[in-house]
Amino acid sequence: MSPKKVKSIPIFHTAIMIVLLFMPVLNIYGNPDGWSYATLFSFPLSVLFFCYSILKGTNILDVMSKGLPIYFLYWGLAMAIFTFNLPLGVVQIFITYLMFFGCFHVNPYIRYFKVFALICLAVFFIQEVTYQTSGYRISGIIDGLPLHSIEDTSLYLSIKTEGERSSSIFSEPAHFAQFLLPLLAIEIFYDKSKFHWIYAVIVGIALLYLRSGNGLLGLIPILLFVIPFFSKGKKPSKWLILILFSFIIMEIGYLYVNSQIGIDMAKRQEELATIYEDGSRSGFLRVWRGIYVFQDYNIFEKIFGCPSSAIQLTHIKNAGMEMEAGYELYFNMLQKIFLNTGFIGFLIFVYICFHIWRNNTICGRAILSTMIVLSFISAIYMTSTMLTYMLLAENMKNSKWDNQYYNE
Repeated sequence: MSPKKVKSIPIFHTAIMIVLLFMPVLNIYGNPDGWSYATLFSFPLSVLFFCYSILKGTNILDVMSKGLPIYFLYWGLAMAIFTFNLPLGVVQIFITYLMFFGCFHVNPYIRYFKVFALICLAVFFIQEVTYQTSGYRISGIIDGLPLHSIEDTSLYLSIKTEGERSSSIFSEPAHFAQFLLPLLAIEIFYDKSKFHWIYAVIVGIALLYLRSGNGLLGLIPILLFVIPFFSKGKKPSKWLILILFSFIIMEIGYLYVNSQIGIDMAKRQEELATIYEDGSRSGFLRVWRGIYVFQDYNIFEKIFGCPSSAIQLTHIKNAGMEMEAGYELYFNMLQKIFLNTGFIGFLIFVYICFHIWRNNTICGRAILSTMIVLSFISAIYMTSTMLTYMLLAENMKNSKWDNQYYNE
């Protein structure tokens, strides 16, 4: 019998996928007044990839999700019209996305994803144990590296070590939750390795202990897909597993809601109120703020969008939605689509999501649905998080679990 042929991927593609995997962490570090390490690694590589693909004569647009190049084109044109400048920022994001789409291989990426996530989960649980026993945790920040866009480093490190919630090596719990959610979907619906259910349970426990609104809301679409996933076929064992799984989820939900963690999460829901009383307003800022700003747009801007930062700042002031310096343009993904590209851009994005959804697997649809849910509360517009969700969801089409890869 001939040995099984092992598939290979270029070493450059492996390097690019590892950069993508590390980007949420790399965004923490860099020049405080310039590029983050994520941009410093990804942008020069994307320029090289773009030039190489052009010289090779590759039709590079085919690698992206259908409709995504159209969105970039429309966004770039709108930027040029409103700012009277070349849309260099849009071009930078476009060729970066192009590189990641062109170098992405779903099964190898999942293999790297699981290894890196295991390290992050180990750090997270160590942080939780040390905080519960001593009131202090390791920060998860690498000493000696400059922090990007952090004005008060001592305050930031104090929050990381003495705050109520751990976040592993990520900047905040929400970012760690966004990182873990697609892995949970993969472990439930796609991964066929020996211990994938154990891994799924560990990831699920971490998401609950994070006490992040992103984590809890992101769990909803994933759990909703469990029912059609287990109900496929007529084997009685699948229905027994589904019933058992439902009882476990209900029991965990009951214990969670009645625990101190559940009480803390209930208190955090007050942040979503539109009337300010006291405490944090992060929930309001993520969910409602952009709606008030969009209402201040004129009819032309609502239809075609207005990607000019200067004009958006004027609307923010008119709407009474000012924030501290550096966070004025903080909006969730859905609001950012409307503010930058209007109803036309929104319809293009709906088409992109429809194309990814159509003929996809349960895992691909679960990941896409999670991204859509997060778009209502998280500022993930054109970030590595949005990119990762789109890449995983798109590449689940016609994919089967296969861990037999090596680097050329």
